[in-house]
Order: sequence, then structure tokens, then C-alpha cells
Amino acid sequence: MANLTDLLQKVYDQANRGLDIIVGVCPEAADAVANKRNFRLRPDERTPSAHLYPPKDSGDCWHVKDYGMGEGEGFFSPIDLYMWDCGYTQSQFALAVQELAEKYGVQEELKQSINKPEIVKRDALPCELGKPVRITYQDDFTAADLATWGPRVKPEHLTALGWHPVKAIARTTDGVTTIKKATDTYPIYAQECPYQDGQGNMRMFQKVYEPKNANKAYRFSIIGEKPQHYIFGMQALRHKFQEQGEEKLDEVVLVSGGSDAANCLSMGYQPVWLGSETEELQEADYTLLMKYAKRIVNIPDIDDTGIKVGKRLALRLPGIYTAWMNNSDMHLLHDNRGRLRKDLKDYLQLNPHRSDMKRLMDRAHRAQFWTERTTKQGDKEYTISHTDLDYFLELNGFYTLKDESRNEPQYIRIDGIVVQAVTAKAIVGFMKQWMEQQALPAALQDRVLRSHDLPTTNHSTLRERDNLDFGKGTATAQYFHFRNCWVEVTADKITTHRYTDATNHYVWADNIIQHDYRPTADMFTVTTDDEGRYRVGISEGAEQCNLLKFLVNSSRLYWRKVDEGGLPLTPEEDADEHLCLASRLANMGYMLTSHKSESEAWATICLDSTMAENVDECNGRSGKSFYISAVSKMVKTFSIDAGNTSFKDPRFIFDGVTSDTNLIFLDECPRKFNYNFVYGLVTGDFRVEEKNKHSYVIPFVQSPKFAMATNFTLSRHDPSTEGRIWPQPFSDYYHVKSQQNDYRESRSIRDDFGQNLMGTEYSERDWQLDLALMTQCVRFYLSLSAGSRKIMPPLTRIERREQMAAVGKDFHQWAEEYFAEDGGNLDRELKADQVLSDFNRETQFGWSPKRMKQHLDAYCQLADHIHCLNPASITQKATDGERWVKRDEGGNVKTIYYVQSQKAAIADAEKAAAEQTILPF
Repeated sequence: MANLTDLLQKVYDQANRGLDIIVGVCPEAADAVANKRNFRLRPDERTPSAHLYPPKDSGDCWHVKDYGMGEGEGFFSPIDLYMWDCGYTQSQFALAVQELAEKYGVQEELKQSINKPEIVKRDALPCELGKPVRITYQDDFTAADLATWGPRVKPEHLTALGWHPVKAIARTTDGVTTIKKATDTYPIYAQECPYQDGQGNMRMFQKVYEPKNANKAYRFSIIGEKPQHYIFGMQALRHKFQEQGEEKLDEVVLVSGGSDAANCLSMGYQPVWLGSETEELQEADYTLLMKYAKRIVNIPDIDDTGIKVGKRLALRLPGIYTAWMNNSDMHLLHDNRGRLRKDLKDYLQLNPHRSDMKRLMDRAHRAQFWTERTTKQGDKEYTISHTDLDYFLELNGFYTLKDESRNEPQYIRIDGIVVQAVTAKAIVGFMKQWMEQQALPAALQDRVLRSHDLPTTNHSTLRERDNLDFGKGTATAQYFHFRNCWVEVTADKITTHRYTDATNHYVWADNIIQHDYRPTADMFTVTTDDEGRYRVGISEGAEQCNLLKFLVNSSRLYWRKVDEGGLPLTPEEDADEHLCLASRLANMGYMLTSHKSESEAWATICLDSTMAENVDECNGRSGKSFYISAVSKMVKTFSIDAGNTSFKDPRFIFDGVTSDTNLIFLDECPRKFNYNFVYGLVTGDFRVEEKNKHSYVIPFVQSPKFAMATNFTLSRHDPSTEGRIWPQPFSDYYHVKSQQNDYRESRSIRDDFGQNLMGTEYSERDWQLDLALMTQCVRFYLSLSAGSRKIMPPLTRIERREQMAAVGKDFHQWAEEYFAEDGGNLDRELKADQVLSDFNRETQFGWSPKRMKQHLDAYCQLADHIHCLNPASITQKATDGERWVKRDEGGNVKTIYYVQSQKAAIADAEKAAAEQTILPF
């Protein structure tokens, strides 16, 4: 854009001649236009007094007049109104224009079809041969040129730095001359750069700048022979030094490029710069520059490279001051290449006043935190700068972390994206080691170590960081951190990143998985057949992954039929095992993701698919705990032995759980465990009470997920419970032989693999395969559509064992005889009190009527020869199983049981069907 006025006019054109800006500030204005009436600009006024005025001509815009503001006030153009609403002063006009330009998509885009030079090719003239490159200059810089460079840049600033506007650049090669001509949309500039070669001869090269080149890599080029190391701006610096009678300048500013330098000079500060952002200022350069200035101030770019290089320079040459810009200075605005603004030119475009530049320079600090002076006695005396000491520590990554729950400072050290908790003592130890390595004078080291400015356990002035995002994932991506890289998993792919790559999240050092990650080919595929049944395919070579083999084995619900009986599985049995494995793979992915959604919040419950028939007995040893243990290798897990923990006073059970905890694992849940206690934590905020400390609440989105393992059945299956759990049945492929079962042998995971999986003897390659599998489970889970990620496993066998547990071994034994097919108690009315009396007499148990009803209900659902209790066809109720009462011979109301057999139910159904058949005449 030529200037801010042109840019603002284009904003108005894009924003309905400014009306959209007005409506954006005050939505009531839209209705005022439609109905031609006043509106309230100020919410506190009783009567609307603001009036809209349409544009008067083609170049005009909408205006607002608020008559309630008094004489001479309240007349706004769209930009005035926007600035009034934002609280901006007139000095922030440029910022307001840039913000509106970005909001309405009016940015100067670089397009090769528009921003291109005029190219002419012809045969070379005789005079051009032997002269490969010639530059023709324009007479002077135009207003458009100056607007390209910066808001306050003038011709004398550019001339002082050796810049000239270019008319054309001619290059002759192989008898052909190619002329590149500047145009109104493609300016070209060249800088003359003199230097003295090794023989003392004065030479010169030219640096060409094409700011509108759409390809960033070709914006700069060199004509002539450039020295390997060159400091740009030195000629202008020497000239300024001589102008001041060879008196040192207050400062010389090290900037990152030529356009930054021109803007810096326009603000009254003498700039120098190197050939590239990554080229380093040498110690000899520092000594040279200090001949001309009292201090050197570096203003790095604030992209990742600029910050990294700036910090390295500040520590390598601690006498250099650094003035850091920050993102808030740039208001998160973008330049014409779509990148976030990052350099001094960007800063001055948004903050174009000398006071803004001075404010930036006043921020400058240096890593040299001491000053030295010589006393009259000739001794060295040192003074410590508290501010510079803090800055030095911050350059080395030391900060405090904001934590409202702590009174004392929590020290951290940041290295890239890795954050480590440290102590005040560790920081002092770092200082001591650094000073010894730098061979600082002993007197200075003593002065520092005695300083009250060093961090202590109770006090610190280090900068507090409260913007560190330790999130391990989002709704569409999950992050894992390994020794050699960090990994991003999405529904489509698994991507590895170096720790030096830019990212917007951090990781605690102790959350880094202490193994390397190696990308591995897909180990499994999950599809559905024509009937919608899941099919899991195991890829060739995937059998090398022990964890995958374990998941397959623990999903083999009918292994005994194949391995011991030598029989093939039925299609239904085969489908059950595939469904169980698909559910397991998705469930593992779910537990490994940190993102939480109220609609997808479940507690994983690991259960044995083969259960003992007595509720007081259990099998176990099927791999449930190892399954969760494998997950815990990837995410931070808080484990509780539920079998040996009292939940009568659960206040401090979760002492130690933080927002960094991903998973809470309750192992060995006993038969009468109160699962409702856990279910209430699955979908809500999570309160943690620490002993002798304040309690705190972890919001739902940051709270951990739950996993449980039990050797017993669940006793509750209401809709609320079903919606909060994701059951995982484990086959008895891994089992223990005992006198109470008929297993031929015992088989443990170690027996199967010859080693403890993920144990101390586990090879690194085995680790890498298992970890890669888990990342693939995450990708599989994320690839499932929302609402269908909870793949439910086959639960028929578990449900039957739960029914058996509900019936109870003793009741089952009694009922099998009492309600035998030839026992005389089926398909007839039985008085409930008589049935209870018979049972209590024979068993000596003394059950209540309620308990009898519960067990009889469960038995009727379990027994194969029984249809149901109290069939509706007999009781004339709305549904089967409803309570049935009748009056006996004495007129007393009695509860009646009617246990209908399968045979009777079939006969009744056939009879009803026959009665409905219409016979022909």
C-alpha cells in the first residue's frame, strides 16, 4: 500500500463504505439504517441520540453523529468510531488501520501475476560483453518507495545507508542480455557496500533488494564479490561518528536486515546488521563496534529463529544489550506474506512514533549482571544488577511458574518445549558452575554467591510464566514425547517432530517417555463386513509386536474350543472375537488421548469373561492389570490398590493427582466396591484434597480419565451406569490352574513370551514396537466418527456370569430342583409366601420377601428351560414380570408367582396363532 490513507480507503470499500465497521461497533446501527431512526451509541443514555449519515459522494464514507455528547463532539468517521470504541489515542491510528485491514481481508498480497518486473531479452551489444551485470539507478526515491520502506523513512535515511532506487538491472550471459526493469508494483533497490580487501584495496559489492518478490528466497541477491563476513552499515556508522567529533554514540543498534535498519535510522538510532539472521556477531565485531558507541543494543526478530539466535548472542557476548519485542506489540497481526509480524519494521509500522522506539530501547537488558570499578586503592569492586541477574537467568531458561495453590515460588527451567521443575538450590548451583566455567574473578564469584538477589526457597523476582500450555492433545490430535522426538497423532497420520521444531505446547521433563520412537508400518486394520460386523486384520510382520499378540490372546474368548478341543469357531464365535479385539484397540486409543468431552466420558472397566459361579470366588490373572500398565507407560497414571484401600473416608484418596495426571487406575476392585463413587467423577470436575494443604478443583477438561479392573461381576446396570462405562472383557487365555477349575496347566504372560513384557529385560526394539502400536491405537480411535467411537465388546458371557452371580450358588442349586421341569412348580400359580417358606425351611437362611424376589427374577432370566416370571399372557399385565396379587379363599391379598416354562410359552404362542388363522369357507 502506498500509505495508510490508501489502505484505509480500501478498507472502507471492502466494509460497505465503512458501514460494516460502524455496525461492528454498535449492532443497533443496522436496524437504524433499515428503519431510518436514531440508535444508542452509549448504552447508558435513555433516549437514542446517535444518527447515521450516508456517504455524500463516491469517495466518501458513512458517518455517525451522537448529539448527546455535546457541542463539537460525537462526530465519527468509521475509523474514528473504531478507535473510540477500542480506547485508542490518535497515536495508534496506524495500528487501528492495520487491525481493520486484517479484519476485512484488505492486505497487500504478493501475487506473481501482479507483483512482477518487466523482463526484456535481446542480443548483447558489443559494449556489454565482458560486463556481466550493470545497474541503472532512478533519479530519486518516490513517495511510494518510502511507503514501502516504512512510515518515517526519508530519502536521506536510505541514502546514508547506501541504498538507491533501481531503474533496471542488465545481465549478459552467452551473448544474450536480460534486463529486469522495476515497475510501479515491483520496485527494486540496490545498496552499495564498500570494503577493504586483504591487500588493503577498497572494493565494493552491491546488495539488491526486491521487496515485492513473491518468492521470499529471491528477495535479496548479491552483485560482485561479498566478503565471507561483512557488517552492513559500518560506513554510515563511521560517518556519524565523525560528525559527532569522534565522540561515542550513546548506542549502535544491531538489527536483522536492511529494511529494519532504514526504519531504525528514521527513529534517530544508528543501525548495523549482518548478512543473514543466522550469521553471528563475532567478539572482534563487538570490540570494533564499542569503539563507536557506549553500548550495543540488539533487536532480534521474534520468530523462533530470531529468538533462538538472539538468546545465543546475549549469552555468548554478555555485554550486548537486547531489546525484545513481543507478540502483544504486534497485536497478532499478519504481514503481506501471511506470517505473523516479527521484525522491527513491523513494530514501527504499528507503533510509528519516536516514543514507541524509545520505549522499546528502554526495555534493553544485558546478560552481564555485574559492573566493575577500580577503587582508589587499585582494588576491583563489583556491583550486582538485580534486574540483569534475573534477565541472565531467564536467558538460561529459569522462571517461576504461576500456581495459585502455592505460597512459595515454583521454579522451572525451560529448554525449547521441555520444562523441568528445579529448586532454588539448583539455580544457585547453576550460577556457581557457570561462573567457574567463565573463569570470573573469585571476588566477583564471592560477591554473587553472597548476594540477596539470588532466588531463595521463599522469595523470587524471576519472571512468572502463566502461559505455558501443557496440553497433551486436542479434539483432533494427541501428542506423545519420546527421547528422540515428539509425535503428533491425528485420524489420518502419525507425524514425528524434532524438539527444535516450532510448536505451541510444552511438556514436563518427567513426562518424556524414556525410549526412542521409530515409525512403524500399520500393524492392524479394522473394517466392517456386509453385515456391519467388525473385522480386524493383522498385518504381515506385526506378530513381532508382543503387545499386539497380548491384545489378540486376551480377546480369544473361545480359545479352549480351538486349542483344546480342536474344533473350528462358528461364524458367531469368530465375530465375537473380532469385535472384542476391535473394542480393545479403540479403548486403548481412548485411554491414551487426553482430550475430554462430556459426550465421550467413560470409565474403562476390565472384567474376566469367564467368571466363577460363586460370587465369593474369582479367577483373575487374565492380563487386566497388565493392559492398564501398558497404557501407563505412555501417559501419567495414578494407581490405587482398591482391594486394600478404605473408601469410607475418600477425602485423601486422590492426594497426588494433578491436572497433569492422565489416568487414574483402580486395581483389584472388590466384589462390593462402590462404583457410584467413581461414576460421579467421570463426567464432572475433579476435587483433590491434599493432607495438610488446601483442596483444589481440576476442571473436567483437564481432569484424568478412569480405568478399573475387577475379578468380580458388576451389580448395577441402570442406564446411567451403562452410559459411563466402557467394559473390556478378558478371556481366560492367561489363567492359573487350581483344584477349583479344570484347566490343564497354568499360563502367564511370561510363560507365553518368555519374558516380562515391558520389564527390565525388555529390548529397545520391543519397546519401540509396543509404543508404535499404541500410537496406532490412538489414530484408530480418532479416525472413528464422533458418537461411534465406543465400540462395545461382546458381553453375552459376562452378562450370563453376572446373572449367575445375581442368582447365587445356593439359590441356584435350590431352584434347579424346586423349578425342575418335572418338579410340579412350573406353569401354575404359587403363593409367594409359600415359596419363601419352602426355601427358608430347606436352607435355614431366613431370607426376606424382597431378597427372594430379586434372586427369583435373576434365576428366571438365567435358566434355559424357563421363559419368564409372571408372563403377561397369564397375569394380563402390560409386560412380563410385573407384580401379581390375588385374593385367596379367605379374601386376603396374596402375592403370586407364576414361573412359565419355555415349553408352555411355545405352546401358548402356537395356540394364539392358530386362533387368529381365518379358515376358508
